[in-house]
Amino acid sequence: MRIIAAFIMFMVCGLSASAQRDSVIVNDGWRKDTIRARGQVSDTISKETEMIIWDNTVRESSEKRINDPVKLPWDVRVLSQKPGRPNKFRGHWNGVYFGFLNFGKTNYSKYGGDDFMELDWASSFTMHFNFAKFSFGLSPRQRFGIFTGFGLDYSRMCLDGDITIRREKGEMLHAVPLSEWDITDVKRSTFKTLYLTIPLMLEKQFPAPGWKRFYVSTGFIGGIRLHSKTKVVYTSEKGNKRKLKENGSYGMVPFKVDYTLRIGYRGVCIWGNYSLTNMFNKNRAPELRPFAVGFGITV
Repeated sequence: MRIIAAFIMFMVCGLSASAQRDSVIVNDGWRKDTIRARGQVSDTISKETEMIIWDNTVRESSEKRINDPVKLPWDVRVLSQKPGRPNKFRGHWNGVYFGFLNFGKTNYSKYGGDDFMELDWASSFTMHFNFAKFSFGLSPRQRFGIFTGFGLDYSRMCLDGDITIRREKGEMLHAVPLSEWDITDVKRSTFKTLYLTIPLMLEKQFPAPGWKRFYVSTGFIGGIRLHSKTKVVYTSEKGNKRKLKENGSYGMVPFKVDYTLRIGYRGVCIWGNYSLTNMFNKNRAPELRPFAVGFGITV
């Protein structure tokens, strides 16, 4: 009996030692201190469960990105807006404008009523080339604002008659018959001016789909005289075409101010200008105030 009891005790001790050698403490990423028996896979979360959790996480993230509203850097309701450009007020100034020119208020009292600066309406015109603009909105919806900028105002005034104009130092501006210069076959006698223009205008834009807006703008355009000259085109006795040019100030004032009104839709408008200042100095020339009407194409 003693031998049997000793054998049983020996077997129990051997098994306990084997169990201690076959068990280890494993620290994995899912649960701390998980007991893993040698030769067995006893993780708290199986590989299949791990894939399910990962797949659900990816699906939830994708659905969240799809359902979230997309934030764009511009207002998509304005179809003509370019990416990155904010929806703000933009006045209509840049572009090319063409109009017919004449004198609205004249005073030839110093010349005894001799209106030698009468123009040929059909051949007298003005062209404006506006190339810079700075706009500032004055309303929350950006439909009313003020703008300024820069441009060039070129005018060609065709004199009605075979004359040209001249002014000597200390004298009044006067007409010179071209026959005195032995010029008989006159094609055209013109007086040309060039101004640098700076506007200060208000504009109201009325709602329409996208940027297809009807607008009305009004204000003042200041001008700085850059150049003025006379030009006579005639045919010589031998039948050759000749040009006679002469530069000068001709007693013109260096600055001018025009009142303007423009009505347009999108890139096309009709406009009118009226000068609030005399073209020439009152003491050196007749009192003349030009006006012009025409159409324009804005960009």
